Amino acid sequence: MLTMIPDKDDRQLLHETLKENQRLLSENNELLRKMMRRSTWSMFLRVLWLLIILGAPFALYYYVIEPYFDTVGESLRTLNEGMMVVPGWSQFTEAINPFGKGE
Repeated sequence: MLTMIPDKDDRQLLHETLKENQRLLSENNELLRKMMRRSTWSMFLRVLWLLIILGAPFALYYYVIEPYFDTVGESLRTLNEGMMVVPGWSQFTEAINPFGKGE
């Protein structure tokens, strides 16, 4: 902080004030650069987090759950084909569904 010293003239006071102003400007510039860098990283991490939150369920379904569903579907198809071989089963299914499969 500048104080009024009687032995300094106006030119020296102006010079000291300008030096202090320059120091404060450079400090302010450094703080603004840090804030900009943090906000850039923050935005990047938020977008990454959003992609993870939205993408994880789809990836989980595609890579983990869907193969189980495919396996269960194949097993049910095989079971249905096997049941058609059982004597009397086709007559039973025709009796339950009187309109047929495609009619």
